[in-house]
Amino acid sequence: MKRELLKTVKVTPYTSGDVIDREGFLSGVIGVKVGTPTGSPTALAVKAVFTHCDTSDGSFTVCGDKLIVLDKTLDDDGAVSVDTDKAGGELVNLDCDFVGCKRFVKATISVVCTGGTSASCTATAALALGDKNENPA
Repeated sequence: MKRELLKTVKVTPYTSGDVIDREGFLSGVIGVKVGTPTGSPTALAVKAVFTHCDTSDGSFTVCGDKLIVLDKTLDDDGAVSVDTDKAGGELVNLDCDFVGCKRFVKATISVVCTGGTSASCTATAALALGDKNENPA
């Protein structure tokens, strides 16, 4: 059995808007678990806005690389949306290619509810960084 995954990835819970130090990692997966909505929305979508910076406490700007999330294109505001089941409960994976980003990245994640009566929904997230540029011997 190959053990290429061991010591080549970093997995952590992720809070929307936290700084991701991707030094040494070229890609990642942000897993977003959608909660159960209230207010009976007619549609749900997971929205993520990507910003980056050279320092962890500097001014973050919209990522210039529009192809961070595989199979999606970021809009001019650095956002991407993925439709999900209106009943909630789904896991949405955002497969990220960070090669065109600066060292520090933020993903601000929200669940967008359409329709219903004062509909709202929460989500939890986890981050797995991969494609480590220095693999263990």
